[in-house]
Amino acid sequence: MDWTFPISPIAASRPRVSRYGAYFTGPYKRFREEAAECVYDIIGTDYPLIESPLHVDLELYITRPKSTKLDCPNADIDNFTKAIFDVMNGKLWVDDKQIRSMYVTKQWAPKGEPGYFTLGINSKE
Repeated sequence: MDWTFPISPIAASRPRVSRYGAYFTGPYKRFREEAAECVYDIIGTDYPLIESPLHVDLELYITRPKSTKLDCPNADIDNFTKAIFDVMNGKLWVDDKQIRSMYVTKQWAPKGEPGYFTLGINSKE
């Protein structure tokens, strides 16, 4: 199964910790909230959670800044992956610990176009 999610990926940040617990702030917090809604808009709220081991294909298209000398986004690819996998927990699969293998790419979205990501999953059973 393959889906395209029209939201620009954000690299996961470290949670802030207070005496009341851990929490996220800033752009990553907004990404988690917007991505959660976006997932339900794309797959629906009654999608049956996958419980088997998985292979995931993830293609990240990050919104390109107005000017950059970088040929691809600077943030670590594993932080982008963590952000998306955490959002998918309890929506597509039970938990991202089910993922046994993955293929991930990151690149800029075409100039002037918003970022997005594509996600393909295959059951390993």
